[in-house]
Amino acid sequence: MADKKVADRVLVQKSTATGEERGFEIYNRKYLRVSCRGLRSRRRYDLHLAMLEPWPIRHRRISWRWLGAFLVLAAASGGAGWTLYAAGGRVDLSLWVPVLAGLVFFTLGALVMFVVHSPNVTEFRSRYGGCVLVSLFYGKPARRPFQEFVEELKNRILAASQELAVDKSQMLAIELKELRRLAGEGAITDADYARAKERIFRLHGNNQGSGEG
Repeated sequence: MADKKVADRVLVQKSTATGEERGFEIYNRKYLRVSCRGLRSRRRYDLHLAMLEPWPIRHRRISWRWLGAFLVLAAASGGAGWTLYAAGGRVDLSLWVPVLAGLVFFTLGALVMFVVHSPNVTEFRSRYGGCVLVSLFYGKPARRPFQEFVEELKNRILAASQELAVDKSQMLAIELKELRRLAGEGAITDADYARAKERIFRLHGNNQGSGEG
């Protein structure tokens, strides 16, 4: 996206719960490189900052389904453990120990899934399509560098938007093209792209209607 890349600011984050690493690099004053590496997948893509909405949204959700599964399994594990303790040597350990081990394993798995599906992130979305393009772990690696990076990113988005001298119709076309590229690169899902495309088309129609009026 640029001939010579000059890094301006970098933020590297890691989730201790899932092992996922996320890297964000602002370069050449108006571009952002995003890299995500998980246990099973890797993604890296570049964005022109002018296509981002400068006001981030903090997204915090509790996965009640996985929380419920964890509590049920934890209770079952505790019950099985108490049964073994209370029975002493009067039970068949060859039967109960594997059961208890399995319950503990699934309890830990449910806890991990609860953490994964209960994100605490700060998101930057595309300006018109409303598609999440930047998702940062909230407060990582520490609150101060996180807040400084978010503030820097906001300022760079505003500056890049001011430098890009195009009207709304042109910007809608640019964003749609960029979102199509990101969908092709696997940075966003086809479903996200479809929703953003529908919204952009609707805005484009409203923009033409207001212009004709």
